[in-house]
Order: sequence, then C-alpha cells, then structure tokens
Amino acid sequence: MAAFSNLQQYENPSMGFHGGEKGTGSSLLSEGVQLHIQKDYVVLDNGILQVTLSNPGGHVTGIQYNGLENLLETDNGESDRGYWDVVWSGEGVTRKKGDLDRLDGTNLTVVVECEEKVEISFTRMWNSSLQAKVVPLNFDKRYVMLRGSSGFYTYAIYEHTSGWPAFDLDNTRIVFKLTKQKFRYMAIADNRQRYMPLPEDRSPERGQTLAYPEAVLLVHPVEPEFEGEVDDKYQYSCENKDLHVHGWICFDPPTGFWQITPSSEFRSGGPLKQNLTSHVGPYTLAMFLSAHYAGEDLVLKLNPGEPWKKVFGPVFMYLNSVVDKENALSLWDDAKEQYLKEVHCWPYSFPASEDFPCSDQRGKISGRLQVQDRYISHECIAANDAYVGLAPPGDAGSWQRECKGYQFWTKTDGDGSFCIGDIRTGDYNLYAWIPGFIGDYRNDTVITVTAGCEIDVGDLVYEPPRDGPTVWEIGIPDRSAAEFYIPDPNPKYINKLFINHPDRFRQYGLWERYADLYPDGDLVYEVGLSDYKKDWFYAQVNRKKDDGTLEGTTWQIKFKLDDVDQGGAFKLRLALATANVAELQVRINDPEIDPPHFSTGEIGHDNTIARHGVHGLYRLYNVDVPGTTLVEGDNTVFLTQTPRTSPLQGIIKLTAASVTRSKSLYLREAPQLHKSSIMSNQGVQLHIQERYVVMDNGILQVTLSKPEGIVTGIQYNGISNLLEVLNDESNRGYWDLVWSKEGSTGTTGTSYVIKGESFGVVVENEEQVEISFTRMWDPSLEGKLAPLNIDKRFIMLRNSSGFYSYAIYEHFEEWPAFNLPQTRIVFKLRKDKFHCMAVADNRQRSMPLPEDRLPERGEPLAYPEAVLLVNPVEDEFKGEVDDKYQYSCENKDLQVHGWICVNPPVGFWQITPSNEFRSGGPLKQNLSSHVGPISLAMFLSAHYSGEDMVLKLKPGEPWKKVFGPVFIYLNTLLDDENEPQWLWEDAKEQMLIEVQSWPYSFPASEDFPSSEQRGCVNGRLQVQDRFISDYCIPGNGAYVGLAPPGDIGSWQRECKGYQFWTKADPEGYFSINDIRTGDYNLYAWIPGFIGDYRNDEVITITPGCDLDLADVIYKPPRDGPTLWEIGIPNRSAAEFYIPDPDPKYINKLYVNHPDRFRQYGLWERYADLYPDEDLVYTVGTSDYAKDWFFAQVTRKKDDNSYQGTTWQIKFKLDSVQNSGSYKLRLALATANVAELQVRINSLETNPWSTGVIGHDNTIARHGIHGLYWLYNIEVPGSELVEEDNTIFLTQTMATSPFQGIMYDYIHKESLIGDTCEIHAEVSLFLSVLSRVSCISSDSVNPTKIVKGLGETLVTGYPSKNRGLYSKPPMIFRSDSNGEDLEGYAGAWLYDWSVSEILFLDWRHG
Repeated sequence: MAAFSNLQQYENPSMGFHGGEKGTGSSLLSEGVQLHIQKDYVVLDNGILQVTLSNPGGHVTGIQYNGLENLLETDNGESDRGYWDVVWSGEGVTRKKGDLDRLDGTNLTVVVECEEKVEISFTRMWNSSLQAKVVPLNFDKRYVMLRGSSGFYTYAIYEHTSGWPAFDLDNTRIVFKLTKQKFRYMAIADNRQRYMPLPEDRSPERGQTLAYPEAVLLVHPVEPEFEGEVDDKYQYSCENKDLHVHGWICFDPPTGFWQITPSSEFRSGGPLKQNLTSHVGPYTLAMFLSAHYAGEDLVLKLNPGEPWKKVFGPVFMYLNSVVDKENALSLWDDAKEQYLKEVHCWPYSFPASEDFPCSDQRGKISGRLQVQDRYISHECIAANDAYVGLAPPGDAGSWQRECKGYQFWTKTDGDGSFCIGDIRTGDYNLYAWIPGFIGDYRNDTVITVTAGCEIDVGDLVYEPPRDGPTVWEIGIPDRSAAEFYIPDPNPKYINKLFINHPDRFRQYGLWERYADLYPDGDLVYEVGLSDYKKDWFYAQVNRKKDDGTLEGTTWQIKFKLDDVDQGGAFKLRLALATANVAELQVRINDPEIDPPHFSTGEIGHDNTIARHGVHGLYRLYNVDVPGTTLVEGDNTVFLTQTPRTSPLQGIIKLTAASVTRSKSLYLREAPQLHKSSIMSNQGVQLHIQERYVVMDNGILQVTLSKPEGIVTGIQYNGISNLLEVLNDESNRGYWDLVWSKEGSTGTTGTSYVIKGESFGVVVENEEQVEISFTRMWDPSLEGKLAPLNIDKRFIMLRNSSGFYSYAIYEHFEEWPAFNLPQTRIVFKLRKDKFHCMAVADNRQRSMPLPEDRLPERGEPLAYPEAVLLVNPVEDEFKGEVDDKYQYSCENKDLQVHGWICVNPPVGFWQITPSNEFRSGGPLKQNLSSHVGPISLAMFLSAHYSGEDMVLKLKPGEPWKKVFGPVFIYLNTLLDDENEPQWLWEDAKEQMLIEVQSWPYSFPASEDFPSSEQRGCVNGRLQVQDRFISDYCIPGNGAYVGLAPPGDIGSWQRECKGYQFWTKADPEGYFSINDIRTGDYNLYAWIPGFIGDYRNDEVITITPGCDLDLADVIYKPPRDGPTLWEIGIPNRSAAEFYIPDPDPKYINKLYVNHPDRFRQYGLWERYADLYPDEDLVYTVGTSDYAKDWFFAQVTRKKDDNSYQGTTWQIKFKLDSVQNSGSYKLRLALATANVAELQVRINSLETNPWSTGVIGHDNTIARHGIHGLYWLYNIEVPGSELVEEDNTIFLTQTMATSPFQGIMYDYIHKESLIGDTCEIHAEVSLFLSVLSRVSCISSDSVNPTKIVKGLGETLVTGYPSKNRGLYSKPPMIFRSDSNGEDLEGYAGAWLYDWSVSEILFLDWRHG
C-alpha cells in the first residue's frame, strides 16, 4: 500500500526523456532508487547515476555517470566539490565582504526511501553557543533522486527565529566544481557558449590581473588559442528571466552537466536581476541571493527580533550524454528541452517538506494591464510585453530591491492580458513595468493569495509620468543602455566570444574607451542632428588624467525651442539604468551655477560598469525646469558626473526626455528621431477633384482615382510619387481578387483590380478623413464580375505618417455561388528608388530589378516565378535565383514588411496589426514583398495549401467579411549620415504601436466593432499524457485560438470567418481579447505533442463578455509508451536534413541562414545524395538532423520521367506480442499530389495508404510546411518480429518533381503492457473482485482471457509503472502481505467511475 501511495504522490519530469532514440541522455533503467548509508558517506543510486554525499556534512563529493568515475574535481578537498554556502556578517558590521559559511550539516535524516524516490536531509540547528561563529540560521539541505531520472534535485530551507541575533546575508548559492580535465566547453545561451581556458591560466605565472582580481589577461595560457584574451566570470552573467539552464560539456565521453532552475520565485530582485552562471574552473552556480549589479540594496538584512523562513529551490542537476562525439554539442539542445519539461512540472509534487507547497496549495491571479497616456492616444493602450509580477508589499519599484520573500512574474500578451499561476499564499502587491514607457506601476491594493484562489483583478491602468507632449527624447525606455553607443574594445583586452556579438558590452575595459573617443572635450549631443546609437556613449564615466587621478565629466545636450513661456515650467525626466558611487548634477544654460538646478546626491553601488553590464538598479528622476531658465532658440542641458576616485564610478543613462507642461497639444504618435521628421500643425484636408481625390495631412499626400479608388500617387519627403509612375494609374496601388464560378476546381480563376463605381465621404474633419469607394453587384454582371458588393475604405489621421485601408465584402443569399481563391492589396513602388527590401530582422537585402527577370536577362527555371539571373543590370546579382516565394512568411510573423529608398532615406511599410481577418490561422504562409518593387497585404490565398483554402460560397449562402484595416506607414531619417537600417527598426516599433491600438477606434463602418463591442476568453491549457507524467503538463507555448465551429484542426482550412489566436504562457494560461461576437470553437495545438485540440462546446461571444474556461485538457493520441521517434512534433520539417543548394541556383540571402530551406531546387538534391538507393534510417544509429531528408520527393530518371521513392526505417524489438496491436503515428508537415503507402517487413504485402492527398505545392515554393496531416496506423503484432524490423514508406505519385511529402514527426508505440490470463470472482454489491489469481505472470508467454464478470481483455502485465487497461475499466490495488499464493497478489478493487486508464502498483511475489 505504501508503495502505491508514493507512486501517486509525485511526478518525474525527467522520466522517459533520456532514451536512446533521441541520442540524448542515458538509457532509462528500470531499477528503483537505492540509498546506501555508510559511516562517512551517503550514496544515492538509480542505475543511471550515483551521487555520493559526505555524512553528515551533506556536501556532494562524487557524481558517477556515463562511465566517468567522478564528474567533480577530485583534486579538490571533498568539501570543495559540490556544496551550498552563504556569505554573512553580524548586524552593523561594516566590511567589504562577510564571512563564508559552507553550511556543514550535523545530522542526516532519511525523509523518504522507496524504489520510486529517495529524499535525504542534512540539517544544522543554531544555538547561542554558535554566536559569531556561524550564520544564525537553522538550515535543512535536501537532496532528491527519482527513479528513471538522469539527475538529482536539491533545495534548502533557511530559518531565523525571532529571538536570534540580527545579521546580514549577502549571498547564498549552490556551487559545483567539475573536473577540469573533462569539462572544457561551457554553454549559457544559444549565442553564449565556447571552449574555456583552464583555471591555471589565471595564475600569476600565466595571467596578468587587470583592474580588479576577477579580470585576468591570459598572457601565457596552457593552450595558445586563449592567448591575449581576458577572462572574467562577470562576462557570463545573466538576467534571472533568462537564467534557466547553463552548464558544461565533456567531449570524451560526450557528457553534459547542467544546472536547471525551473522557477525564479525564490530568487531575489525580480526578473532583471543579474547573477553569475558558469565560469572558468569549471564552475557552475545556482545563485539565489546576491548583491551583484545592485550592491548593498540587495543585501538581506534581518533586524533584531525579526523571524524569517524561506525555501530556495528545488533546482535540478541534469546529466545527459550521446554516443557520437561529433554530436556532443547537441547536449545543449537536449538540456533546453529538459528545462522546458521541468518548467511544465513546476511546482514539483515530490518534495516532502511541508514548507514547499504543491500546486493545489497555491493561487492564481489574472487581469489586463493598459497604459493611459493621452499624448500618444486618447484611449488606453494595451501594455504589450509588460513585465507583471507579485512581490511582497512595498513602494513602486521596490521589487527590484526585495530579497526576503518570493516573487512571481510573467509577461503580458499583445492585448496586455496576463495570468500568474502557482503563487504561494501570502500578501503581495502587484507591480509592473512596460517597455517603451518610463516609471513603475504598483497596484495600491494588497492582494492576499490563499490556497486554490483564482483572483481576477480586471483592467489595470498605468499612467506614466507625463505633464505634456514630448519635445525631444534620447534613448529607449527599456531599463537598459544597450541601444547607446558601445565602443569596440581595446584590442589588447578582448573576449573572442563577444566580437560582433549582440552583447558587445560584455568586453573588458570599455570604460577606458571614453577618454580615447573624447580626449579633450566631453560628449556633446545635438537634438535633431545627433544619433543616440552613435553619439551617446553608453556610460558617463570619469576621465583619467596624466597624473593618474580622475576627473568628473560634463555632457551637454543642445536643443532649440521656438517659443518659451517664461511663466511656465518644463520637465526633464532622467531614467538611469545603473549608478555606481556617482552623483549626477543638472544645470540649464549655465555650467557654472552653484548649487546646480538638480542633484541626485551620491547614489548607487551597482558596480555594473566594471562587471560588463548594461543595467543595474533602475532610478527615475523628474526634474522641474522653470521657464525662466530657458530661452527661445539655443539651449543646453549640462549633465555633470562629479569627480570620483575610481574609473568604475559613474552612471549609465537609459533615457533623457524633456517635456513641456502645455495641455493643448495632442499627438497621436509624435515621430521621434528615426520616425518621420515632417510634423505639421495642419489638420487633415480632403481635396475632391473631377477625376481624383487627395488626402493631405501636411506629412504626406495620397491621391486616389475617382470613383475607382485606385491609389495613383503618394507624395512624401520630397518625392513627388513613391509609386511607379511608369505604370498605368490603375497599376500602382490597388485591391484585387481572383474568382471562379461554382464547381470550378483548382486555385486559379479570373483576376481583376477592384474598381469602385461610387465615391463617398464618410468622415471629414481636421482629425480624420475616411472615404469610401463602392461597387455594387447586380444580375446583369453575372459571369463578368464576382457576385460581391465591395466597399473599399481609406483613412488618414492628423499627424499620422501614413494611411489606413480596409474593405467590406458582402454576398447575398440569393446571389450565385462562386469561388474566391484570393484577395489582397498591392503597391508597386518606384524601381528607381526602392532597392532594399525587409521582411524580418534576418531577411532583408538589396533586390534585383524587374528587368532582370526578362528573357534577355533571366532564365526561367522549373516554373515561371523562379528565374536565374544570367545577365542582370547590376553584376552583384549574377548567378542568383529570384523567386517571390522565397520571401513568404507565416501569418503569425507577417506583421510588418516593405522597402527602403536610400536617397532620400524613405521607408514604405505594410503593417498588419491583427490576423483576425486572414485565413488559415497563425501558420498559414503568405507572400510579402518581392521584386518589382512590390509590397502585398494578403488576406486570402491558396498558397501552401491548395484548393482546401479556396473560399467556396454555396448556393443560398450569405457572407460578409471585413478585411483590414492595414496601415501603410512611411518614415524617414533626420540626416543622411544615419543608416537606412533604422527605418526598419522604427517600422517595427510602429507595428507594436498599431498592435497596441487594435481594434482601432476610428473606422466609421458599423461592420468594424470597437473593443467595447467585443469579448474575451481566457483559461489554462494542459496536456494529459500518462506516459510522460502522472499529472497534467502545462501547455507551454501552445497556440490557442477561436475559429468558426468545425472539426478538429479545421481552423487551418478555414477562410470564411474570423480567427483569434494567442500563445499560452509557460503555465499554459492564455487570454484572447477583442474577439468579434459570434459562435466559435476553441482550438489549440502544442509544440512537442502531436494532434489537435478542439473544445467540443460552441463558445458564443457577446459584447463585453469575459469568459473563463478554467482548465482545458488535451489528450494527445497515445496507446502506449514510445518505442522510437523521428523528428520533433512541431508541424514543420525544419529539424530534418536540409542540403546545400546546387551552387548554380542560390539566393545569397539564405547562405548560412536559419531558413536555408528557402533555396531553389533543393528537391533535386535528393537524387544527388541517394543516386542509386533510397533513404534508409536505422533507429538508434541514424540522426534525423543528418540522415532524414527534409522531403520525400520523386526521383528523375534518365528518360526525364519520374519514379516514386521508398524510404526504410529499420528498428529492433526485443519481444513481440503477436496477438496484440502496435501503433505507428505519422504526422505530415505537407503533401502535394502524393500518396504514402506503408508496409511492414515486406514490400509484397498490401499496404496501408493515405490515398492521394494534398495540393500544398510547398516543395516548389521553398516552404518547410503546409497543411498538417496526422495518421494513426494499427500495426498487428503478427506483422512484427523479434530483433530486426523494417517499415517501408513509399511515395507512389510520380509525374512531377514537386510531388511528395514532408514529415513532421514519426512515432512508434509499443503495447501498453503484457497480457496475462486472470481469473476473478466478482462480488457485485461490494464491487470487489474477491478472488484473483494470475494463471501466468510471464510476459514472454502471455495469455489473454480474463474470466469473471464476462470476458474482459486486460492488455497490461501487472508491473510497476506500467499502465493496465480493461473494459469495463478497473483500478487494481495490491495489499498482499503474503497471504496469497506465492508469486501472486490479492484484493483488486473494481472502480465504476474510472474512465479508461489507471496505474498499477504491483509487488510481484
């Protein structure tokens, strides 16, 4: 009975994830956890690893794993290998550093010991005899090992009672010191990993200490490759929010050692607090409390009489391995996957301490955060990507200095909605800060979290400090100085990792570069001319003089004012990203005035400058500037960092913004620096002419034909027309569609530009103009035009650097049925101006000219869209392939794209703030921009899906839909010296502003509902897969959406209605806001799990509704444990082998690019790689990243015909149940006129077949997925054999090179368990099977009939951790004490309420 209870009490997040199929981790052994207690040692052993600890000290002295006798450094003393420690000092003691206490335990206790789990405790109890000798704390260090887990957990409880001495606690952590002969490669993040020097390289004989002991120049390292580099542990610091997994890799044998921290609730200082990670040693740290990057503000100070108790951890020490040394670096990827699994299981259910509450003992809070700033918008702005958290009650922003209690943080979604789950009980304030806005939010109400509570705080509104509109600003309010100028390091002091790295600020000695750049005078910044990315040094530091002393620095900000109200006041807001023993003085127009207009006083002990950081503690100062100190014309702000004693003293400014107190000026969005410099006090004007309509707001003019509604001209920034003037006026900027008659097949039809027949003015005032161009259908147009009424709208707002467009399409019930494959907006820009295209941060380039695609300059390839440029106008493009499909993008990522003109610098951008009106859901791929230069807004298309995505209106079917609004955004630079790249950065910022403003309040059509006319849905998605965990797993990163009611997965083919999608947070919580009224199903899919979720209940959205769906559970298809798997279930084939392109057919953009699959002609490379035989994949030996071609395509024969291909999967089975049935699950990422046939162990048998499926055309269009298909195939045990088996996968269709399939994921399941014949007598009124006997408990020779109440097939051998199925369902419990026959159990209970699967705890014998 006890063993059964333990099995149900906890989950094992790492169980089952270390199998050999993936090539990571250790083999999952079936033996239980064993505890060996010796005189001086305690050993935990689960057959995968052994952990040895000193007794009773509780220090980890050895870790045996993967053939390595000890992963820890055996040259160190046993207490100096793996340990907990603290740094502390007595109350009032002032010294640079406290005392180190390595927390030696004095007593060992076994808390839990069973085959499933061992938990042991090492305690030390404090008493007055220990005063001033050790830290006045009771501590309880715990270590936990689980069955089948490739690692171990540790946590500790610290307690200080009210009668004990006060003291300061500077630091507490876990340290592991690994063997330096083995662990040489360190990984902290995808872009922060490297081979590391040896600890000897830091010794005086080999290294030179620099400005402080931690920084050492390697002058004579053991390995010459490190010579000339600087090593400093602070270069590898990381913010709490990103510090989840880090560690080391040994290459022989390939082994990884990782610290995984699944939650930051027990860390101090909130999500931005920076901590050490791993560093030369090789050391790996789990930091819980430290003063790094904060100073004394983050020292935990316990006052006299103050009780305190806190649990630190658990954290997970994860070990993994691979067979092939060449794949050693894949251990990092596996460690990241393991981290996600640990997060899914937080809070863990297995810790035995009552001080660690389980999920049921915690609470949850949700709400929505908005920003109210009338100088940006009259309406509240959604706080997109805000950091929202609960921390102990305090002042606004106190969370960043809080270190005694627990904190719980999350990020808001695009609508500002948030949900924080699994909060410990207690009192909290709710805090937040929003990137893009200065200051801190705090909700004044103290929130009391109780066990099981679900608190909805509703809409919260943050009003950032603001007294008037922005006059100028420097920087971005994001609590970091990363956007400012960060110099190249002194070549004598480099870390090679950070050369050309996003974290270039981590180089040593950058503070010394200020004097190099400003040798004589200090920094001068001119508003309107200077660029903060180039001209504002990232840190205001001291200047070293010739005599070795230091002097302060004074920076100047020069700006102009057209008029000044001498009786009024201005406001200067200074946000500092960090400060270190600094004083900032502010003077206005008089550098000598004393005292200064403002002083911060001495602030900060962050030491960020020395520790290669770019932020520490955040400080905000609001400085009143009387109008009498300012003048019309030129003004100067003097910022003085007063003289100090160290080169490492100074401040890092985040932003400086001067604003007037004027209440009269309203800016919807005042362009700054890299936004449009053309501002106008002019209201919006509408000029109606005979053939044209012109909208003009003083920033741009948009000309449209009347009454057609074609955009014929856009005048902006000195360019008379951004559109191609060589084109006919009807071929510049237009809406169009493709349609066909009812019964037509395929994705083509008649294409035409939508031309209005009637023009109307909907709104006309100084703030806004909205105009309408309509075309009404009648029966006389049947067969000529699509049977639709269409109303095209265009909107221009005051002071807006762009214009909006949307359209309402309507089809009446009595009108003819028809098909609508496509509709979109097209802009054709001037080819002599716009040469650079940008679709994403890593997808932008100079583009060929349209002439380069003509027959005399280009050679068409396998289809017309793909052209090889053989004689382009510009030689740089020679030999490249151009194809518009190479720039396709998924809906979820297709929010802004466009073109840049360099002279004058102008950006033209299509911004789509919502996907609600697009078809096919978040993964639907659409065209973006391409050679022309052409920019598209695609609303409905069949690309990458085929006829399944053609909108087909049936006879008698009414339909109406609003497409848009989308925003056509224009921007420019303030001077020609700025890089045009900043136009892209600004366009992304504008996209975020548009997203925050959705749904817009200004469209006048009644068919476009405002936010108040919409509803919202929230809930939590969890996954139930008992072969991964006994408990539900949060749907971390799940895509959750509302779409019109339909079948499971129907959303990906849905094109008539609206869809609303979001991503779940790490706990599975989701919130979907601003949903149009109507009926929907809730759909979801979760990366890492096959299949689709659909909630069967139809959800009706009404205006203002707020529906809480609570917990929704997805049960992925599963009948048994995984035998093997190929790929990752993520609806994409990107993880498989993607070959290099034929050198004759390349696009330079995609050379060494993450999207390498976008190169032309990759389908032809299959025959190059497999010239004679088809692909053969051997489970356990092959690597799908290298050995599984991304697409199963046809093979071209010598006679230019094509033949199908047959791939083989070879695998072994130790035993086979001939009478049972196995499951093969095939998830396809795309298919194009393909038929997949599956055969087992013989090509001569009748196959299982998909039939002919798919018209996605993904292979030809350089995609990596199209529509998703999932097939669940029953494989009779009689078709399998012990030892070697082969699955044959044949793609039969072969008339084209583009026919074929891409696999997403292949998964083979075993039977649930072994069967045995069981005889039972059933006592119905007691619901007890009163007598039970096993005729056979031999899994090799099973029988199958259960006799008792009818005949019931039990498909599970009664063995620990195995599922046991029966129909009707049963729950079995063993409480045999040996009174039954030897070898058999007794007393099974029949449970009529259990639905299908229960776990059996069976002790055999």
